[in-house]
Amino acid sequence: MNTFSGVWRCIQRLHQIHPYEVETIFQRVGIAKSLLTNQNVSIPVEILLNFVIDAQTVFKDELVSINFGRMAQVRPNYGEAFGLVFVYSKNLQQGLKLLQSFINTELEGLNFLIIEEKNHIKIQSVVDPKIKNPSIYENLGLSILASFIRSKRFQIKQINTKTVTQIDDIKEKSVFNCPVFTSCEETSLLISKKNYLKKNSLSNPNLVNYLSTILEAKANNMTSKISLTEKVERLMNNYENHFNLINIQDVSIHLGLSTNSLRNQLLKENTTFRKVLNNFKLSKSKNLLNGGLSVKVISYQLGYADPSSFVRWFIGQTDLTPSAYKLLFKVKVLADLHYRQKQ
Repeated sequence: MNTFSGVWRCIQRLHQIHPYEVETIFQRVGIAKSLLTNQNVSIPVEILLNFVIDAQTVFKDELVSINFGRMAQVRPNYGEAFGLVFVYSKNLQQGLKLLQSFINTELEGLNFLIIEEKNHIKIQSVVDPKIKNPSIYENLGLSILASFIRSKRFQIKQINTKTVTQIDDIKEKSVFNCPVFTSCEETSLLISKKNYLKKNSLSNPNLVNYLSTILEAKANNMTSKISLTEKVERLMNNYENHFNLINIQDVSIHLGLSTNSLRNQLLKENTTFRKVLNNFKLSKSKNLLNGGLSVKVISYQLGYADPSSFVRWFIGQTDLTPSAYKLLFKVKVLADLHYRQKQ
């Protein structure tokens, strides 16, 4: 799992500004200093994340993964087939669709949810819940995406991030020439709907089709060992805080299947789309309850119009009210803690 050399060039630029601090972090996280002279290095994302996490404490800025792009004026590596597919798509709509389809060939566990609003297109960065340090990972992916969009000379209206920064004037920094808002419910960026459909003069359909075939084979190879149920669950996770929008038609399109094919293949795994969705929502609701969120907040996050509807659904799934489940969970945690102390 490798990241783009464009992001690495951001770190090289950071080293030019703060050489001692960057070299110290390199030593702590196990990155060889000699790599700083390599213009096309591609390092494992896990190591890059370790650098970003450590850099937060040094530079006192929890948006450092996005600020890499500002400091380096990052541009994508056009030698990457992934970047070529994006740049030579007929418009942003096609480019982002390909990006969404193949993102896991470069950044496993990171996905983008594209939402059409009245005058804008919102592109939300969402990571698999199993990923450690999810906010940093989402910021990193959004920085790469923003560099692609800017490379096509399209203006980014706004960037949002869940991560809270310790610097008060972050909105004045004009990251990618747009304001950055912190402490948001999502990691996302906004672009104009007009740009989204604007024809690209560099469009090369033959090149895009050729590279898409290569990337599709690569993506299929990476996910061949994953069950269809798991693939559906991963797509559902992309709808963070918009779970009411999940439907079999959209999921089928993202998987490259007809709705009937999806239904039939799920039946071969002894399940249905409704069961997968219910199990997914149940797992989400339990995690949110265990995290201390109120029933009201959870019901809205799962897409229910009112909390009573969520409570009825939860009882139907577990034979417990949400309050009873939370109490049962607390008792279990205390019992486990008592058991470990006795050991």
